[in-house]
Amino acid sequence: MQITPLTIRNNLLANMQTQYQTINQLQEEASTGQSFQVPSDNPEAVTSTMSLSAALTETTAYQNSATAAQNVLNVTSGALQNMQQLWQKMISVTVQASSNALTPTDRQALAQEVEQAQTSLGQLLNTRYEGAYIFNGYNQDTPPVTASGVSLPTSTQSSIYQIGQNAQVTINLTGMENAGQPSGTNYLATVYNDLSQLATAVTTSASASQAMLGTLQTDEGYLSTAQSIVGGRMQRVTQAQTQLTTLAQNLNQTIAQVSGANMTAVTVQLTQEEQAYQAALQSGAQILSISLLNYIHP
Repeated sequence: MQITPLTIRNNLLANMQTQYQTINQLQEEASTGQSFQVPSDNPEAVTSTMSLSAALTETTAYQNSATAAQNVLNVTSGALQNMQQLWQKMISVTVQASSNALTPTDRQALAQEVEQAQTSLGQLLNTRYEGAYIFNGYNQDTPPVTASGVSLPTSTQSSIYQIGQNAQVTINLTGMENAGQPSGTNYLATVYNDLSQLATAVTTSASASQAMLGTLQTDEGYLSTAQSIVGGRMQRVTQAQTQLTTLAQNLNQTIAQVSGANMTAVTVQLTQEEQAYQAALQSGAQILSISLLNYIHP
């Protein structure tokens, strides 16, 4: 087969076009830091990156859920802490009211203090987070304590957040958790209503007040257990957040490794390809000139 100048030219142009495309891709990698610009550049890396990115998106969603859970639990824990402090004060009032030396006026003053404490407790039970009443189960739009009394859930109405592929946490407290109260009893409602009984007992007599002391100590145990329940949930969320943070970091690093270009190698290869391309331009011009002369003067 006769090799014509046209054949030589076409072959040279095809080779140079391939070199040019390689240079163009390397320049894109150098400027973007990515090993591919379109899926066809590196299908395997694209597939891996898409899978890793989906996992990262899911992990981020779990992180957001864990943060939201932590926020609600922090508010709940703070409200319970205030309830416990209030209860310590009520136990102190009960001890004072157990004295036979008190006058009716003294008892009336202590009773007013109990009534004020019940009002404060009602406000704590009406604690809201982002507009939702955190102690009222599924009825988050309704305050559990109103002028007509307390109306808390009579069954466990758990609000559960997903904080990992296999990790969940209950973020609300309804008073129906097992805090040692009688079966079917809402201990938060019991605590609230016991203050009404305490106000009456304090007004009545020392013996009536003394009789309430055991009840208040039992109620204090309910609140302490509730705080422990919330504390356990908070610890679970913290552990999940630590794991999710590590997972997100690992995924980001892996994505960078899979999709990122090796900048040192890219720079070296780009320089080599550009030099080869320039050499091809020069040699191609010479070859085409010689081949054309041979074709004219065989």
